[in-house]
Amino acid sequence: MTDITQNVTTLRRTIEDNLMDYGDAAAVRFRGLELSYRQLLDMATALRRLLEEQAHLKPNVPVLTCSRSPFFSNLFNLMLGIEGVTYEPISLNEPFERVEAKAGKWQAFLLLTDTETASELSSISERAALTLVCDSDFNYTMTQRPDNSGKNPFQIEDCVYILSTSGSTGVPKSVPIKRNNLQAYLSAATRFFDIHRTDRFSVIHDVCFDFNIHELYVPIHNHACLCVAEKSDLLSPATVESFVDKHQISFWSCVPSFINHLEQLKKFGEHRFNSIRKTMICGEALPMVIQQAWRELAPNSRIFNLYGPTECTVAVSGKEVTHPSDDDVLNGVLTIGNAWDNTEFYVLSEGHIAKEGHGELLVGGAQVFDGYFRDGKLCRDKLVEEPQSGQHLYRTGDIVELSPGKPNHYVGRADDQLQIRGHRIQKNEILHLIRQAIPCSNLAVVEKNSHNGTTIGIVLFIVGEGLKEVDIRHQLATVLPSYALPLKINIGPIPLNKNMKIDHKTLFQQVNAEVVS
Repeated sequence: MTDITQNVTTLRRTIEDNLMDYGDAAAVRFRGLELSYRQLLDMATALRRLLEEQAHLKPNVPVLTCSRSPFFSNLFNLMLGIEGVTYEPISLNEPFERVEAKAGKWQAFLLLTDTETASELSSISERAALTLVCDSDFNYTMTQRPDNSGKNPFQIEDCVYILSTSGSTGVPKSVPIKRNNLQAYLSAATRFFDIHRTDRFSVIHDVCFDFNIHELYVPIHNHACLCVAEKSDLLSPATVESFVDKHQISFWSCVPSFINHLEQLKKFGEHRFNSIRKTMICGEALPMVIQQAWRELAPNSRIFNLYGPTECTVAVSGKEVTHPSDDDVLNGVLTIGNAWDNTEFYVLSEGHIAKEGHGELLVGGAQVFDGYFRDGKLCRDKLVEEPQSGQHLYRTGDIVELSPGKPNHYVGRADDQLQIRGHRIQKNEILHLIRQAIPCSNLAVVEKNSHNGTTIGIVLFIVGEGLKEVDIRHQLATVLPSYALPLKINIGPIPLNKNMKIDHKTLFQQVNAEVVS
C-alpha cells in the first residue's frame, strides 16, 4: 500500500495546517447536513486508503465519478482533489452516449458512485477495474474486476481533474488540468476576490462545467464553506431566495443566462438575495441589462465579470462592474477585464501575434493546460508559440479588442460566420447591433437552413419587457441589411442547457426541425 503522506497536495496541506484553528468549522453544507474540515479530511483519507488497498492506485489510472445526487457528485470530486487522485466527472444530465464516450477513451479506470445511481452505470461498471458504491452513511461496497486492470497508454501524472469541452454534441475533447494549473488559479482568484474564512459559496453548477472547480476548491483553499444546492433550490426566485437565506450565501457564481432566467420567472412578489456580498459572473458575454437585473436581485453584492475557457482553468481575467464606467461597456456588453497577473493576453490577426488590437485572443501563463488527450492535431491547431518567449499560447477562438490602458472587450467568436444569399455575416455582429437598437435582457440568433444545407436566413429569439414584433422589425430595419433581417422573431423565454447557458442546440433543432428530421 502506498504511504498516504506521499505526494501531499496543497489543498490537503492547507487543511492539515489549519486543523487546530478551523478543524471544527463548516466545510460543506447540504440540506441539514454539515461536514467540518476535520470530518472532510478524515473522509478523504479513508477514501484514498480504500482505493490504494483495493485497486493499487496507479498514477495514470483515473477515477470516474458519477452521481445523480449533487451532494455526492461534488463530495466525491472534492475528496479526490484533496487527496491528489486524478478524477474525471461524468454526468447523467448528459446524453448517455456521451457519458459512455468519456469512459470509452480509458483502457483502465476506477468508478466511484452512490447507491441511487449505480444501477444506471452497469455498462460502465463492467469495464472498470474497481467500482466503489457509497451509501447514505458513507460506507462503501465494491466490485473488483481484475481482468480490467492495466494502464493507459498516455500519462496523467500531476493531473487533478479532466473535463470535456465539446459542448452537448461531438466527440468529447479531454482537457487535463494539472496541480500547478489549479494552484495558479486558486492563488489568483484569492487575490482577485479577497476571500474571507467566513464566506459561504454557492455550488449550483453541474460537475462537468468548469465553474464547479471554482465552487469546490476556492472555498477550501481559503477555509471557507461551500453550500451545495439541489435542482429544486434553483427553480424560481423564491426557491433561490430560500436557499441563499438558509445558508447565508455570501459568494455567488453563475452565468448571465441564469440571471436572465430568474428575471423572467419573477412574476410574483419581490425577492432579494440580501446575504450575497460578491458575485462572480462568467461563461458568456454579460449585457448591461443583465447586470442591472442582478443589482436589483442582489442589492448588497459587488459584481465581477470574468473571462476564461476550460483550457485555462476557469477564469484568467476580470473586473468589478458593480458601477461600470462608459469604457467598460461596448455594444451593450461589459468588459472582460484585464488579464490576471499570472496570465498574458495576445491577439492573433492576419497571422501576426501582438499585445494589442482586434483579433483572436491567445492566452499564455501558469493556468494554461498542456494539451488535449490523444488529439495531436487539435493540440497543434489550438496551441501556438509566442515568437519571442517561446511559451505556448492557447487559441481561444474568441475575438477581442485589447487596448492598452483601457478595458478589454469580448467582441464575438471567430467561427460564427454565416453566408446568406452570397453575403458573409457574423452572428455576434448581428447580436451586438440588435442590442444597440432594442432594450432586451437576452437574445439568440439561429441560422435556418434549407434541405440542401444552404443557410436561407436567421431566426431571432429575444427576451424583454413590453416587446412587440412590429416594433422590433421597425428598429432592426434601421441597423441591419435586408439579407440579415430575421425570417421569424420569437419573443419569450429562451431554453437553457445543463450549464444554465443558452441552449443553442435545442434552438437550432427547433428552427430546423423539418431539415433535421
